[in-house]
Amino acid sequence: MGKNYVNIDLGPVKNSCFVVMPFHNLYEIEYEKVIKPAIEESGLECIRGDEIYAEQEIIHDIWKSLKECRLVVAELSGRNPNVLYEIGLAHAIGKPIILITRNQEDVPFDLKALRYIYYDTNNPEWGQTLKTDLTKKIRGVLDNPAFASHLKGIEVITESPEIPEETKAIKKEIEIVTDISGVWVTSWNSVVRNRRHDANLVILSNHGNDFVATMTVSYTREDKKTIVMETMTGTIKNSQVRLTGVGYTFIEWGSARSYGLDSFELQVSEDGYTMAGKAILKHGTREVVFKKIAARNNV
Repeated sequence: MGKNYVNIDLGPVKNSCFVVMPFHNLYEIEYEKVIKPAIEESGLECIRGDEIYAEQEIIHDIWKSLKECRLVVAELSGRNPNVLYEIGLAHAIGKPIILITRNQEDVPFDLKALRYIYYDTNNPEWGQTLKTDLTKKIRGVLDNPAFASHLKGIEVITESPEIPEETKAIKKEIEIVTDISGVWVTSWNSVVRNRRHDANLVILSNHGNDFVATMTVSYTREDKKTIVMETMTGTIKNSQVRLTGVGYTFIEWGSARSYGLDSFELQVSEDGYTMAGKAILKHGTREVVFKKIAARNNV
């Protein structure tokens, strides 16, 4: 009696990584600032499901990308059913999968035996930590190119292309980045009510050209103090800095009903101790100067 088997033609394997994650604003910073850079700096093309949908039946696009990729990065947080389905497809064809989660309770029982990367978003350096861990995992897969399913009875025979030398992270030319890490303070008055806002900005060390920062803002409204912590994305090119608020949390509510996110366009001084420019507020702009009060290693 002959063997029973399923024959799946993977086709040519490309230097790509397929990212499986919920399509939700909650994960946008994680994808744009952490996952995608870690993949691309490792010499792979980064592909996410919502970037390749073309056909009416989405599963064909997903299946094609899974077959072509070198490996899969999967975000388990939230136990998204689409994510779990695509992980199952990848396991069935022996693709290496790197699992990540911000909530260990979201790791299904069937996957707990596999190693996964846990990151804690309460840690102000979670982005850099996750990027470092993810990069190590990706390089580990690329250093061992043979596919090998952790499911018994699945044998994968394929050839993977070489990673171009000029795109390898370890050979990447290092760009000099102005160091603006540390604690910065500033203040401005709101455009409509002229309320004074005092802000404390923290930028972590080894921030790179693209980074995430936190800013605590306090002000008084109706004789009640409000304190807000903003999450900000930042970019720096030469001495030009752009900060954009992407989310906030009330530390002390006061009488506030909501908070308008802030943005800043700044120029770093030659001595590196001030950043001057404009604050782009909800109802207009204000001139603003940030002053450094502590280096990162003194925080």
